[in-house]
Amino acid sequence: MPIDYSIYAVTDRRYHPGVAIETVVEEAILGGATIVQLREKTAQGKDFLEQAIRLKTVTDSFGVPLIINDRIDIALLVKAGLHIGQEDIPLTAARRLLPNAVIGVSVATVEQAIEAERNGASYLGVGSLFATSSKADADAMSYATLEAIRKAVNLPLIGIGGITATNVSSLPLPLEGYAVISEIFAQEDRRAATRRMTDAVQEWHQSFQNRV
Repeated sequence: MPIDYSIYAVTDRRYHPGVAIETVVEEAILGGATIVQLREKTAQGKDFLEQAIRLKTVTDSFGVPLIINDRIDIALLVKAGLHIGQEDIPLTAARRLLPNAVIGVSVATVEQAIEAERNGASYLGVGSLFATSSKADADAMSYATLEAIRKAVNLPLIGIGGITATNVSSLPLPLEGYAVISEIFAQEDRRAATRRMTDAVQEWHQSFQNRV
């Protein structure tokens, strides 16, 4: 069954101090999140694993895939998917350890996209498409590069970086998914925020279809 990547919720506990990660993720799923990535850059191994175990229980209860950022050991232990960047464990090595898992790869160029598809990526993260406070060192991706990647590969593309319900429709083409962090997890009502994002994506895709 194909995975619905459309509302790709990426965690960051800096945005909800004092509120359990499983609580905010459940709220996001109830609002329409279709896939969840556990991204906790400052968590130590034991803490990360404990969060992943708790979160996997929540995502499994809703039938929503869980993706682990960077940490292939955690992904193996909780039987989740994996997302890696260009400086992380190579995709070829990750695929040997996780032969049947969803593995996403962040790419910034056409060459990286083609290589990731060839080496067995399940989807590609493309960006940064807008300025973002969640990753200060993220380089901007031009729309020309985004369109070139779309033409070069057949994998689902997940937009990354500063995507909001307000600006998603300014992208040059619809994507299979949109990764959102602060647009969901920095909001007081995370369920309503996710619903706004879901509605905005659906309206944007529909308006694009009406033009072609």
